Amino acid sequence: MKRFLFILVFNSILGIGQNQTDSIKAYSNQFESSFNEMKYDLALISANKLFSFAKQKNKSSVQDKAIIYKAKVYFKLKMFEQSISLIEGIIKKKYSTKEEITNFLEANNILANIHYSKYEDDKAIAKYIYIDSISESNNFTNDVQIRALQNIGLMMLRGYNPSNNKIYGKAKDYFKKSYELAKSSNSLTEMHVSGLYYGSTLVESENPDIETALKLYDDANKYFYENKLVKEFSDTYWAYASLYRKISRNDLATKYYKEFIEKSKTFNDDNALIRAYWAYASYLYQIKNHDEAIINYTAVVEIIKNKKNVDYSIISNSYYYLSSIYKSRNENDLAYESLENYITYRDSLEQKNDNQLFNDLETKYQTEKKEQEIELLKTKNELSEKQKYIYIAIAGLLLISGLFLFYGYRNKIKTAQKLNKLNELKSRFFANISHEFRTPLTLIKSPVQQLQSNTTNEEQNKQLNLIDNNANRLLELVDQLLELSKIDNGKLQIILKKGNLKHFFQSIIEPFSFKAKEENQAFTFTTENLDFETHFDKDIFTKITSNLLDNAFKYNEQGKPIDFIAKKENQNLIIQVRNYNSQLKESDYKKLFERFYQKNNAISGFGIGLALVKDLVELYEGTIKTNFNNQQISFTVELPLNKNLANAIIIEEKGKTEIISDIISETNHNSELPILLVVDDNASIREVIKDIFATNYQILEATNGKEALKLAQKEIPDCIISDLIMPEMDGFEFSNQIKSNELTSFIPVILVTAKSSDDTHLKALQSTADVFLTKPFNHEVLKATVSQQIQERKKLQERYSQELILKPTEVVINSVDEKFIAKLETVLETAIPNSEFNAEIFAEEMHMSRMQLHRKLKSLFGVSATEFIRNERLKMAADLLKNDKLNISEIAYNVGFNDVGYFSKCFKEMYYLSPSDYQKK
Repeated sequence: MKRFLFILVFNSILGIGQNQTDSIKAYSNQFESSFNEMKYDLALISANKLFSFAKQKNKSSVQDKAIIYKAKVYFKLKMFEQSISLIEGIIKKKYSTKEEITNFLEANNILANIHYSKYEDDKAIAKYIYIDSISESNNFTNDVQIRALQNIGLMMLRGYNPSNNKIYGKAKDYFKKSYELAKSSNSLTEMHVSGLYYGSTLVESENPDIETALKLYDDANKYFYENKLVKEFSDTYWAYASLYRKISRNDLATKYYKEFIEKSKTFNDDNALIRAYWAYASYLYQIKNHDEAIINYTAVVEIIKNKKNVDYSIISNSYYYLSSIYKSRNENDLAYESLENYITYRDSLEQKNDNQLFNDLETKYQTEKKEQEIELLKTKNELSEKQKYIYIAIAGLLLISGLFLFYGYRNKIKTAQKLNKLNELKSRFFANISHEFRTPLTLIKSPVQQLQSNTTNEEQNKQLNLIDNNANRLLELVDQLLELSKIDNGKLQIILKKGNLKHFFQSIIEPFSFKAKEENQAFTFTTENLDFETHFDKDIFTKITSNLLDNAFKYNEQGKPIDFIAKKENQNLIIQVRNYNSQLKESDYKKLFERFYQKNNAISGFGIGLALVKDLVELYEGTIKTNFNNQQISFTVELPLNKNLANAIIIEEKGKTEIISDIISETNHNSELPILLVVDDNASIREVIKDIFATNYQILEATNGKEALKLAQKEIPDCIISDLIMPEMDGFEFSNQIKSNELTSFIPVILVTAKSSDDTHLKALQSTADVFLTKPFNHEVLKATVSQQIQERKKLQERYSQELILKPTEVVINSVDEKFIAKLETVLETAIPNSEFNAEIFAEEMHMSRMQLHRKLKSLFGVSATEFIRNERLKMAADLLKNDKLNISEIAYNVGFNDVGYFSKCFKEMYYLSPSDYQKK
């Protein structure tokens, strides 16, 4: 009897579990069916049912799966913001089971697809590669990984060019990898999809492998047909057609399209038949067989009209191409009628998307409204109970606070008066000696660094490192003392300048990461929500971060990790540094921020670094907190990210893009080295700089600004490094003269000086100089700065090549160049249509010699005068091609090309499409 009851209960439990599994599978199948048939309203209903069922049964992974289903629908409807808001929570979750990993990968794949659809290629490919790496690290081959590899291949075919100069490989490699992974995991559908892509790269390669490609296409065609995978089946015929057109066999391409139509009729699926007619019609349109194209587009329209759920996208496009065909045949009545139908169905598509968005937002609004009402009632009840106690507590606090304030204020006035006098004396002393230390320190450090790079003797290197480290320490102490004196006197100002926080912290943390590797120290660095531009004081942020990390590395317990976290919360920046120190107790917290605090003689003191951090945080209107837990000490700094700070000066960019990302290293691919002009009245400093750059640059020297100005106008250097204080003409005036002269205005100017006051720094930033550095300078920083300025010009040249229309305010970096570009615009507006217009006439119109114009254009845009004229003509042509009423010949003659064939050749070289294909696109 007991055995019978046990079996009965066991079977009941199994039955319940089976029923739940069956329900989940049924809802999932309903969604997949509706989604594949593009019935997105029904797909959303199935996803919501699955979510409600999973929530009732407390199955979190299934709930996430339902959310992903909804996000997929929104993605297909191009409702990207709604899709992202749904998957954000899943992306942030930690995963352990295969279901959770799959959901995590699916969510990341949707986000990658959104980036891909918005042409944000760098972000998209980073996500796809991330999906592949997560799958490999978990030894988990899956369909999401395979599709991610397929999409990377598709991006490569689309002509993706990484902005970070990374080498990602060829499309064929990714398609081959996805094919092999799918084959090894027996994922047949994805295997054959990858086979189609892989075959297409074999067809388009330099040595086409037609036989292998056909084998892949035949296998895919057979599998998709047998399994009634309509969309994938249609893709095989696109592949066949492309292959046979490649080998000039349009007769076979036509045969396969007709076969596609006949086989699609056997599916008893209108959508399959629509795709077949649509594919054949599009092919006929491309080969200009308009009679047959009209028949097949009309078939598409008739089938769709008889369906309940009209696919507005396909029917509107069908009418669009019908209108185009009728127009080319001068059948204007039919062309107008088709165009009217195209506009009607296009508007219906937009209305459908808007209705779906409205319904979703309405549901969300009603739910949030009810939750708020419930929460409000609860809050009111709690407040009514506590209200009487709050009034009593407030009265008591006010009385006590009043007494404390009275006695405290009286004592503080007396103490403050005495401290102010003492602080003024200290600040004046520190300010005076710090200025005197800088130039001697420069002349100590520079020869030491030069000797370090040349000596191979280990013992000598140790001694040189000791000198260099102590010189750095002395400079650091001088700077910290000066900084504290400025804060005490209220003379330190906040200088807000726009920059990318994520890139900024990466550059600050890099030396500490390197130090951690050298010392075998566990160190983690995390940033969250910081990839955006905002105004902040880079100097203050650098000092806060560096001092906290220096302190952590110096006092950390051996073998224990150090953590650094930077993130944005609300409108504030949070910086947190954690390390281990068993010698500190909770009673030491408040004293940590005292200058030169030392717990006892056996433990080294904390110097003035933390005191400086505290003063800088308070100056920035922020807060700093300490916490101690299980021998782990953490410092948490909170700083506001806004421009409304007291004592703040905002420096707005003047057309110059500030780059805080990885500095591109200097390379020499040309036979001619770049020219560097060094201007300093101190021969020792000139010699130091000359030694730093002698290998990769041609060096010109000048002892003052007046001499340097003549030299710059004669030699036109690529970059200038100038001292600030010089006889006859100082650095500010020299920089202004360079930037105001049309021949030299584009040359970057780097000012280097021993003066580090805020007034000098501010004046330099507000002047025409591009960069301001203080002595002593680090060799690598100076080299990277020069390289960055030269690379900045190259980026402006790339920006010009991508712009459709020349826009002075977006291309140039100062007003002189802006006037020059405006002048170019004026000349080009009248001269471009003239086919006789050439570089000689161009130079005359600009009132320059041909060589001067050539060097100016080469520096600003990276092209010669002749190339510039041709590029502007092609850009104007690209703009005119947006108007499909103009034919190619008219556009070619309007922009100054006499030969239409030559125009087409030049256009295809620049845009990788023929003019006719570009116009269709």
